[in-house]
Amino acid sequence: MNKINYFISILYIVVIGFISAPQAAAADYGLSVSPPLLRIHIKPGKSITQVFKVENLGKTEKTLIARIVPFDKADDKGNPLLDPKKTADWLAYFSLANTNIKLNEPFIVAAGSSEQLILSLSVPDTAPLMDIYATLMISTYQDNIDTTLQGTAVSATIGSNLLITVSTTAFPDTVLKIENFSPPKGALIKIGNLYFADSITPLTFTAVVSNEGKFLAETKGVFRVTTSQGTPVYLEGILPVNVIGKSQRQLLNTNGEPFHFSPSLSQIGPHQITLEIKTDNSNTTNSLNIFFFPFKLSLGLIVAIVLILITIRIATSTTKKEVDK
Repeated sequence: MNKINYFISILYIVVIGFISAPQAAAADYGLSVSPPLLRIHIKPGKSITQVFKVENLGKTEKTLIARIVPFDKADDKGNPLLDPKKTADWLAYFSLANTNIKLNEPFIVAAGSSEQLILSLSVPDTAPLMDIYATLMISTYQDNIDTTLQGTAVSATIGSNLLITVSTTAFPDTVLKIENFSPPKGALIKIGNLYFADSITPLTFTAVVSNEGKFLAETKGVFRVTTSQGTPVYLEGILPVNVIGKSQRQLLNTNGEPFHFSPSLSQIGPHQITLEIKTDNSNTTNSLNIFFFPFKLSLGLIVAIVLILITIRIATSTTKKEVDK
């Protein structure tokens, strides 16, 4: 099977990010796999098994093939950047414990039925301490040879992400750093390190977290607004996500949106806006200094006063001219 030249024509691919979901499914092709995410801490010399359920939701029999595809990069939303041709020495750690199903070999799932894949992970004593990132990829399979194309045609693919930490400790060192924490460009006036904001205008903030270590870390923390005396005036949770080593992820609130804060007229003066992330063995923060003032309201009052004064002056001038007559 390793000698087959793969021609990949992926018409639809569903590979989930790092946030848990009920299942990963290629709806148009009637395929699903669960669980969609496997997170493991394992010591060298240990083994573990996990059952994955592959369902054929369609009305026809499907021939599938299961592969372990390594990855070491992901985009800022957590989607792995997959290369089916990528290899790694640790691929030998994986196997299927099924009697009749093996990795990289086709198997049949009848219409409306399911199949269990018993994935086995055996880490040797001599394995290096590191993170292993891979996707258990399930693809439809056609063992036919086109007159112009040779090999295997893959028409649909689903997958479950495997995030595995090989370590002798439960919580290996992580190095997170919050970067690019700021309001939208041009939204606020900035002088030095101090932002000036209108105290009745809602604000939006974005940020990314960079994992500079080699082990995966999870973002758990808060978005906080405090007065100059340190009194909290607003708290919002950070959406917990997994950040693989040497990558970045966008930080969002628990609703999956950028961070929002709507100040009020009572909030005038210097404030501090902080993002704080806590992991099991490290903390990281980033802060912005903002001065709130009702600029728009003040400008409106100034314009209103000027208009009133101009109106009074015109009225006075008109009255004087009438008296002179």
